[in-house]
Amino acid sequence: MTGLSHIPERRVFSLDAVRLRLDEAEHPWRVREHAAIEADWAREQVARPWLFNGTVMIHRGLELEGGVISGISHRAPYAALRRLVATWPRADVWHLFGSAVILSSDDAMLLIRMAAKTANPGKVYAPAGSLDPSDIRDGMVDVDGSILREAREETGLDLTAAAAESRLLCWRSGGLVAVFRRFRLTETADVLAARIRAHIRTSAEGEIEDVVVVRAPQDAGPTVPDYMQAMVDFHFATPRFETGWQIARNR
Repeated sequence: MTGLSHIPERRVFSLDAVRLRLDEAEHPWRVREHAAIEADWAREQVARPWLFNGTVMIHRGLELEGGVISGISHRAPYAALRRLVATWPRADVWHLFGSAVILSSDDAMLLIRMAAKTANPGKVYAPAGSLDPSDIRDGMVDVDGSILREAREETGLDLTAAAAESRLLCWRSGGLVAVFRRFRLTETADVLAARIRAHIRTSAEGEIEDVVVVRAPQDAGPTVPDYMQAMVDFHFATPRFETGWQIARNR
């Protein structure tokens, strides 16, 4: 896996940016795995027919240099991503995605719990989603734009005018790379939770089951993925709201 020794593993670290260049060709791993991907998806459709095989982005050649992760992105069916996360092959293929870590004025973190008829039922994490073609801008994949889009779709919150941490945070395990930006809002956790629950009730997607208010690491619960628990632990173990926050409206 290219860049394996350059990207820290299983610890949270800071980033200045993520720069992913679009390659219109198919990812070489997807070409090699075509038959296995199709077979896996056929079985998945029997077990969970509500899953949608839309287009997402998978990556290759990820490297970390000078505070920037760079790499190449390819369009791929969601079925390919499902096989990737199920097998984590030792190949140059990566799943990188962005998450909005939403913080209230009373210093709580607001996570979401996924609904039963989703790819990750019951999982608790910050608003996030796979990068997809709507995130492509001038031949590049816009991770910051994806973070804002997913937060808006899943919570109804517009974070473009929120105070945002100037640097990104990142956690990696094998081919999974989770990128975070923390956003601080002026409302309390109770007010934000009520706003998010109102959005959940009216959302046509039905992907989100509820809000989880986290005031200490253990509050995230047993279904939180490793990458998210690492971010929760990091946040509550280190000083918050230091210098390096800015209004994110221009992102």
